[in-house]
Amino acid sequence: MRNLPFTRYSLTGSPISCPICGNAERTLISKYDRRFKILPHSKCDECALVRHEFMLSDEQLSEYYSKSYRSDYQWVNSGPTARHIKKRVLEANTRINKLKPYLKKCSKILDFGCGSGEFVELTQKLDALASGFEPGNLYASYARDQKGLDVQNCGWENYECKSKNDVVTAFHVFEHLTDPRTAFQKAISWLKSNGLIYIEVPNMANLLKLKGFGSLHMAHTIGFGRYSLELLGAYSGMVPLEIFDEFNIGIIFKKGQPRPLNEIKRNSLEEFNNLNFKQVNKRFWLYSTSKLFGKRSKV
Repeated sequence: MRNLPFTRYSLTGSPISCPICGNAERTLISKYDRRFKILPHSKCDECALVRHEFMLSDEQLSEYYSKSYRSDYQWVNSGPTARHIKKRVLEANTRINKLKPYLKKCSKILDFGCGSGEFVELTQKLDALASGFEPGNLYASYARDQKGLDVQNCGWENYECKSKNDVVTAFHVFEHLTDPRTAFQKAISWLKSNGLIYIEVPNMANLLKLKGFGSLHMAHTIGFGRYSLELLGAYSGMVPLEIFDEFNIGIIFKKGQPRPLNEIKRNSLEEFNNLNFKQVNKRFWLYSTSKLFGKRSKV
């Protein structure tokens, strides 16, 4: 019954200002998520960041991710499956190849939200000193107890950083947060003075253009585009060292002088320009219809 269409989730939140730029003005882009559950999403009028209209508290999210997320969205009630591990190994290798030009011998790497630890494990084969933390109980215990990896079972707020890192990575993590700016600043505190932060998230602009509200769901509290991710770093004095602008968006950040914030915001508004309520609904039905006929709607 918990996923019955046209009903609200049991977890409810409150309207907030934009988690990146702080602007309170926003525009509703959808009333529903991909399950046809009532889960309104809005787009910031100043920087175009997409977010839940009614944001859960940090306590609610912590409880959800530590106990319910894997079973709710991945139908897993135990540790990671063989299929999951195979997929994550392929993804980890791709990310390592992108990061490799910036690694030194014995680079110290921290994986923020490391899941079942595939990235941590594979970077160790490059002679890196890799560790991670993961809020999900089952995945963290798998990485720590079965794989013998240096993984703490906790969220970013209470992670204990014992020594500074050359690189902090976060793959498909920041779209799950409610306070990405504070989390980003926390990640900087775990870095050496010349350290790098490598973040990859789904590109919500691409997803909305492809699937409409079929790309929205409870687990993703915020949705970045290419420029709103750059804006996140800019507020903390970090700039792109390299950008991987694919269907997902990845940026390796370094310390530097960001572009003017208003310029980045303008780029972000342009990226999401036509993604209004009407278009987000239209894209959903076009995508769904194309699937019925065995086709994929093109962006």
